[in-house]
Amino acid sequence: MKAITLSVLFLIATFPVMAQELWTLERCLETGSANNLNFQLRQLEILSAQTTARSAVMGFLPTVSASATHSYSIGSTIDPATNNRVSSTIQSDNFSLNANMDIVNFNNFTEARRNKIAVLKATADKAATEAEYSLSILENYFTVLYTQELLKIQQNQFENAKYNLVRLKKEAELGSRPPSDLYDMQVGYAQEENSIIETAQLLYNQKLALLQLMNVTNVLPDDMVLEHLNTEEAMNKPVSDTYENALKSYPKIRSAELNEAVAAKNVIIQKNGYLPVISAFYSYSSFYYLPINQPGDVSVNPFWKQLADNKNHYVGLQLSVPLFNGLRTHRDVQLAKIERQKSTVIVEQEKIALRQAIEQETAKQQQNLVLVSKLEETRKLARKSFETTQAKFTNGIVEAIVFTSSKNQLLTTEYNLLKAKFTVQYLSLKLHFLETNRFQ
Repeated sequence: MKAITLSVLFLIATFPVMAQELWTLERCLETGSANNLNFQLRQLEILSAQTTARSAVMGFLPTVSASATHSYSIGSTIDPATNNRVSSTIQSDNFSLNANMDIVNFNNFTEARRNKIAVLKATADKAATEAEYSLSILENYFTVLYTQELLKIQQNQFENAKYNLVRLKKEAELGSRPPSDLYDMQVGYAQEENSIIETAQLLYNQKLALLQLMNVTNVLPDDMVLEHLNTEEAMNKPVSDTYENALKSYPKIRSAELNEAVAAKNVIIQKNGYLPVISAFYSYSSFYYLPINQPGDVSVNPFWKQLADNKNHYVGLQLSVPLFNGLRTHRDVQLAKIERQKSTVIVEQEKIALRQAIEQETAKQQQNLVLVSKLEETRKLARKSFETTQAKFTNGIVEAIVFTSSKNQLLTTEYNLLKAKFTVQYLSLKLHFLETNRFQ
């Protein structure tokens, strides 16, 4: 009765699988790319860099400003008629229009070139973020896929456990089997049941992690099932060839190289602090003067008349030659050089990390290919051994513990073979992505 109840519960638990939604690797990548906020931040950084970048000619456009002041001078003055000091107030209004324009400034050209490189770097940074994210999706995808298939194997084998438990229980009741066999079978049955529960819980958590990585909140982990991937057969490609191709396409390398180029321009910008700057300037000004509460009759020209009479034009060229500023320019040049050296080291670090990753993944791929071949042979032997043991157990020749041991051998081999196959498939896709920055 217990076995029948468990069978019913098992069917109920597995029924919702029919309504699960199929998710492919491409769908996971597209969904994650659309929902990941890091990509939005990278895109805003690109827009910021594009806004900052401008033509060198723009740096030579004049800066124009206008100013106006309205003031009162409150004090005292000497009355010439009485030779006495009397209070007086003077209103004054000053107006000016100023323009300044660089004629020779080497930083205008250097900064323009640096800012253009900065736009390319921001774009490369986004591509590098997308690449790292794609590899994270790939890893999580295969983690879920392996557990998903592992659960299927366990569920299929559980059917065999249920069949043998029901049959052995009847035989024990008839006295054709010792109670110890029934106890051993019940223990094995309970262990398989526990393993299925643990694997199902693990699969739920892994699916939840994948959904969170994609920032998907409207899908439950139990409502999704992953599709198997059809990949080309792994090829024994030399590490050097893969590495050379990866150097040309992997975004993280491109980002580091562009960062080094920006640092090189910053060195030039700091060195330009030693160079003179020639600029032209122009100023137009005028003022209005009105005495208030002055002794005697004081007449002044009207407002517009005074502005016309008091106008002044000021035009000229300015040569600014840096002579000494407390060695601050020298310090800034040295700091810029250090930053460039750091960026050069970072480029080499990224290249070394890429080469080492390709070496490690290629070695693992080849090792698992050998392992798959050996496990295929082992599975054939384990299956034959299990089938023979099953027949002996059915005829009462072997005990339940021997049957359980043979079954566990087959399960372990199938688990290892499944893991090795998925590892080869995963590493093939990862190596292809490292080499070409795409999965197909």
